[in-house]
Amino acid sequence: MAGYSAAFLKDIERRIDNGSLKVAGGTIKPSEINPQTAAKKPNNAVENLQALGRMNPGRMNKTEAAYAQYLDALKACGEILWYEFECIKLRLADSSHYTVDFFVMRSSGALEAHEVKGGHAFEDSIVKLKGANEKFPWPFYLVRKAKGGGWNITKVGNKSQLQTWAT
Repeated sequence: MAGYSAAFLKDIERRIDNGSLKVAGGTIKPSEINPQTAAKKPNNAVENLQALGRMNPGRMNKTEAAYAQYLDALKACGEILWYEFECIKLRLADSSHYTVDFFVMRSSGALEAHEVKGGHAFEDSIVKLKGANEKFPWPFYLVRKAKGGGWNITKVGNKSQLQTWAT
């Protein structure tokens, strides 16, 4: 699990061990684990870690809130006309959907979809982003916090010319 510090992972393990961390399916306490069957259970550590970062629909996490402030500044400068958080849910396949983090209208009137990632971007989220980019006509951008401040905004795919913004 690259991208997570050893201290963070150790804290997660400690919280699981003492029963203070709720994971998918309830709270696990060490006393409830049967050593005979424990080795047979699949390791769901990645899924449990992903569940920690999920927010209720319509609520921004800290990174998304910071990016919204950045978009507000762009709006005040006239670079963009409008943006909305989680206003569009795209159907990629029968049981696969993708909710756009920020739908943005540039001052030219062009629409863009911005996907904000605070830390490690898991492969399934990147696959959905690439699938949405292939199916829908507007450009998609992957947004990450830059080291030292600002934002790294990378265009997904090659609808026109691949470009990266550094702010």
